[in-house]
Amino acid sequence: MECKSAEDFDLVRQEVRKWRKRHPMFKHDIERISAIIENHISEHSKILVDYRRTRNQRYLEKANNEIQEINRIMSTVGKVELMAILSQG
Repeated sequence: MECKSAEDFDLVRQEVRKWRKRHPMFKHDIERISAIIENHISEHSKILVDYRRTRNQRYLEKANNEIQEINRIMSTVGKVELMAILSQG
């Protein structure tokens, strides 16, 4: 799953809910990952407010960096999940 814009944040949250259902044993870890993702989402929103206020391109770059961080986290968790699935079989 890859987040391309702010419209995809709901899909990211749905994916985190799926992780909770699939891996109830790692509830604490998933909660921490969810908190990190939510922090990046809120930072993205704050940065976009600054962009709308100033129309400075620098803020758009910062907002894109937040989305890239969310994608990095999602990718890492996806790889860990794949390794867990492969180690079962």
